[in-house]
Amino acid sequence: MLSILTSWVVLGSLCVQSSPPTDADLRKSVVNISVKQELRSPITPWKRDSPQGIGGSGVVIAPGRVLTNAHVVTESTEILVETPETPLAVSAELLAIDLTRDLALLKIDDADFIAKHAAVGLLEGLPKDGSKVTVMGYPMGGDALSTTSGVVSRIEWAGVGNHGENGMRIQVDAAVNHGNSGGPAFGEGKIVGLAFSGLDQSEADNISYLIATEEIRRFLDQAETGQVDGNTVTNVSVQTLENPALRAKLSAGSDVAGLVVIGQDGGPLMPWDILTKVNGYAVDNKGQITIEGERKVSFDCAVGRFVGQGPSPAIPASVIRYGKPLDVALPAFTRATRTITNPVDAVYPYLLYGPLVFSPLSMDLIGMVDGWMIGQQSPITPFIEDDRPSDGREFVAVASPLLSSPMARGYEAIPGQTVKCVNGKTFKDFAEFVGILRDLTDEFVVFEFNERPCERIVFKRADVDAATEKVMDSNGIRRQCSKDVQSIWEGK
Repeated sequence: MLSILTSWVVLGSLCVQSSPPTDADLRKSVVNISVKQELRSPITPWKRDSPQGIGGSGVVIAPGRVLTNAHVVTESTEILVETPETPLAVSAELLAIDLTRDLALLKIDDADFIAKHAAVGLLEGLPKDGSKVTVMGYPMGGDALSTTSGVVSRIEWAGVGNHGENGMRIQVDAAVNHGNSGGPAFGEGKIVGLAFSGLDQSEADNISYLIATEEIRRFLDQAETGQVDGNTVTNVSVQTLENPALRAKLSAGSDVAGLVVIGQDGGPLMPWDILTKVNGYAVDNKGQITIEGERKVSFDCAVGRFVGQGPSPAIPASVIRYGKPLDVALPAFTRATRTITNPVDAVYPYLLYGPLVFSPLSMDLIGMVDGWMIGQQSPITPFIEDDRPSDGREFVAVASPLLSSPMARGYEAIPGQTVKCVNGKTFKDFAEFVGILRDLTDEFVVFEFNERPCERIVFKRADVDAATEKVMDSNGIRRQCSKDVQSIWEGK
């Protein structure tokens, strides 16, 4: 792979500039991004929606490298970048994307663009409360670069990702509107953060949010390795240690502070443990840690900031168990490896088999079908909130309602219902499921499902090929399966 940042080391050297950039330098680093976007749906994984144009902003952080929001460029078929210094828009390539932090990195090869747009460095650490920031970008309401000013009013570990994932978030009172997304906020000649959202004016006046530079740095470090998987998480549920009766039950004196463990699948924490320290940070009775001097944030920050090394990274932690202090190691992982996740950039694998469409179960699909299967004695339920690595396991789901075919007469299939077995054969993942269907020689194909109200579906195997071809033709489906499983389906 071509070095994403023309090495992060080079970028680091650019961040240490010999003299502070002028206002003109900062303005030249901000770009207008235009995107042709073709959205995909997990219910119709074989097609893209009609193209639509969206816009956003970005900032040059290394020669030919532009940082922006993931939601600006996700599911794009064309990305164009322009500034007042570019007579024509130049093409950009998506190098890396992280929906959990709402960040994306673009590559531009145009030599003239690179020469005219110097990089701006990232702020080290977090800005101080009350410090001044200038937000630049290309929001709605005009074509020229927009500049708004404000101050940092709050910094917290809170939602930054597209599915509620948490990261370091900066609240400012500078106005941010549609089109500002991905644009930088500057302070003292550095990038303080990246604009990604704001509250509607009917809800509050000038409350806008930035993604902090520490999130940007972790994203860029992961992008350099080619494995972007978000912040660290650990599968533990806790409650505060504020109630006097709870403290008395646990014999917690006034010198004891921490969180009470409710449970952790897979350990090592046990119910009633008092979690006192995580990743070197002391935890208080409200579940907060202190960073950057006296700043209080959620203890989840201590986990999220952990950068694991090796195949089985573990977060150092301390607990009080039955009144005695104990050091433990918490397994560290990311949501990218959990059993039910989402594909990168909404590219949903699928297989069409007669009138049925199958796909790996994703959080996107569960969200679109309102999670009806969760209360139906479905085995997927424990995995909805389980962030532990899947070890390669996947659930295979029906992606779409049954497509029109005589073979489907009398049957019903609900998007999201998961396959238990095919002719009695179980499977570990989608690839193995596809291989089972490919190798069947029985006269009948019997699909059984996990959820309680879902009926069995039985086809004559000899009828499937002809029915599949007709279904593809009537629904404008070009390929029977996605490219990632095509070689498996064709037995290559």
